[in-house]
Amino acid sequence: MMQFSEEAGVYPGDNFVSNETSYLHPMPTLIDKGSPGGVYIGVGTEQNFSYIAATRPEIGFILDIRRENLLQHVMYKAVFTLSPDRTTFLSLLFSRHRKTETGISPDRQATISDIMAYIEAATAPDSLVFHANWLKIAKEIRRYGIEQAEDLKGILYIYRSFFIRQLAIKYADIKLRNGLAYPTFKDLVMSTTIEGDQVSFLGSNEAFQYVKLLHHRHLIIPIVGNFSGGKTFRAIAAYARAHETRVSVLYTSNVEYFLIDDFYHVFEWYVENVKALPIDENSVLIRAYLGMESHPKRVGRHLSTTTVHYIQAFLNGYDRGDYRRSKPIWWRFWPWGQPYWSGGGHSYYHLVILGDLCP
Repeated sequence: MMQFSEEAGVYPGDNFVSNETSYLHPMPTLIDKGSPGGVYIGVGTEQNFSYIAATRPEIGFILDIRRENLLQHVMYKAVFTLSPDRTTFLSLLFSRHRKTETGISPDRQATISDIMAYIEAATAPDSLVFHANWLKIAKEIRRYGIEQAEDLKGILYIYRSFFIRQLAIKYADIKLRNGLAYPTFKDLVMSTTIEGDQVSFLGSNEAFQYVKLLHHRHLIIPIVGNFSGGKTFRAIAAYARAHETRVSVLYTSNVEYFLIDDFYHVFEWYVENVKALPIDENSVLIRAYLGMESHPKRVGRHLSTTTVHYIQAFLNGYDRGDYRRSKPIWWRFWPWGQPYWSGGGHSYYHLVILGDLCP
């Protein structure tokens, strides 16, 4: 982890779960347009597991400017390792104890709806279970070489937060002025595609087991990294070339918004990093559009719109000058309803519109 990592940065909030309600919408496109194998690069928290389960890479790198994100993924690795199935995973993650010996636990082929119904009806949070679970998780984490007291303290804080907030844990506990709310962990893992299919990493035993397998093989690697930095992307590119493979998926969430809205040269640094990655004609880029005016492909009242693009098409557009800012414009920061002066909003809007593969 450390040989790929850069200096950590500061970002407000804990960000324990995703805030992207539409993250599963492009799954049919990812499966149809992408190709299994290769290297997955992502950012953020648990949504990466669903993309990994769907696209089946050989290895996944999950980077974030926050060191806390790395620690959270170390916690997830331990929970995956200690959980033979999805029911155990949820029970361990939220320290829930079976309330009665009667009743039958869902089998491995159960739907996530059935598993969630069992978790909510037949189990309950238990502080004694929490403390016992933490001892098991901490022991497992030490096997990964995580020994520093400060790191273990940070992971304990994250694990305790999941226990306290339970399935209702979310990106931020604030009410948005437009009447919408950030999704909970439960909302996210029970989300569907536009067609109604439950395809999160907990949506099927097969999806869960693939992510668990990569964790078992130490092939989901969290990194402290900067998309416009000079180290992490180059190190991943060198790894891919050394192993004669390519980057198959690059999931950026809405990171590009912050890069293109800063100084344009920061966005240029990011593009140069992407250009350094070995890709092929099937390599795809996943973006989340949120926080500004509604995307033309926004579905219903979703907080986000998720799009898929070929990486090469994005780079070709950049070389043509498609994303250069023209002039500063006013955006309405729609979840909060306040005007926001942006020098890069226009460029970012075109970034997520042009070349979108999603139907």
